[in-house]
Amino acid sequence: TGWFANDADMKGDYFGYDGPCPPWNDSIAHRYVFTVYALDIDRVPVEGKFTGTDVRRAIEGHVLAQASYTGTYALNPKLVK
Repeated sequence: TGWFANDADMKGDYFGYDGPCPPWNDSIAHRYVFTVYALDIDRVPVEGKFTGTDVRRAIEGHVLAQASYTGTYALNPKLVK
């Protein structure tokens, strides 16, 4: 939401994950890190508008295990190996 705040066509509230979206004309591949958490709670106690930081704070002390996967992506096919 903050990233698009000054763009009238893109501003608004964004909820959930919408996938990787690097700039179409970028000259570098972008790195994306996906992390999954095993928790000792059934539901993360966040309501209404919240951020990733809010979720990470809410799960502190409830993480049993976690794993991360890092991938690269670019819309420019010359950049992706």
